[in-house]
Amino acid sequence: MAIDWQRISIALSSRLQFEMACGRGRLISEDISRIFLAETVQSQISGAIEPEINHPDLPGNTRLDLLVRSPSAQNIEAAIEHKWVRRTGENVGRQWMAEVLADLLRVETISSQMVQGSERILVVSGEVEEMRSKIWESQSRQGGGQPRVGVVNTLMQARPQSGEVQSESTTIQLRNIGRPFFKKLRHAAPELLGQLPARYAVQLVGYHRAYAEGVECAIWKISRPGGHRSTFDAADHWPET
Repeated sequence: MAIDWQRISIALSSRLQFEMACGRGRLISEDISRIFLAETVQSQISGAIEPEINHPDLPGNTRLDLLVRSPSAQNIEAAIEHKWVRRTGENVGRQWMAEVLADLLRVETISSQMVQGSERILVVSGEVEEMRSKIWESQSRQGGGQPRVGVVNTLMQARPQSGEVQSESTTIQLRNIGRPFFKKLRHAAPELLGQLPARYAVQLVGYHRAYAEGVECAIWKISRPGGHRSTFDAADHWPET
């Protein structure tokens, strides 16, 4: 399998932009955006796509947005989490950055049915202004009089300045640098705090802005450096003061 994630980012943001240009922006929900994403991925694969599948490695009803199955086996070729970042109602506040981090960690957690070459993917599409203020410029407090830190720059990879995606992944030492983001993680994904990855690798593999004031899409691939995974308990490692 060789999905071209840059092409996926172009196709998805363009499709969403088309709906916006037709005056149907308020009708776009996360479910609709997920369907558009599934259609774009389907154009590049020979296997099946399964939506809203129970996470095989987490208890309860935690769902993964999309799974790409190999055509001849039940192996997972790609596990995909997706977020559609949009303006919400005046009295409805979504913690978009916290939700994006939770999606990243949920897809990183998956191990069952993953084989060599399987991909863990995070897709975030949204309205440009909301993406700017809620994702790209999101910050967290370090405490102790230290300056705020950028969430995406610290825990992911930032959007490209030149229009080209990153050619190499970045290893994130979450156990060492993650304390400023504890509240975000606790708010969005309390079920993950006992088994956070000590480190993970992340690479921005797709990015496209369809229109200056319209829609953009960013895609990150998450992997495990050296193929190994070690975990830690956030509450023990980052005790509240």
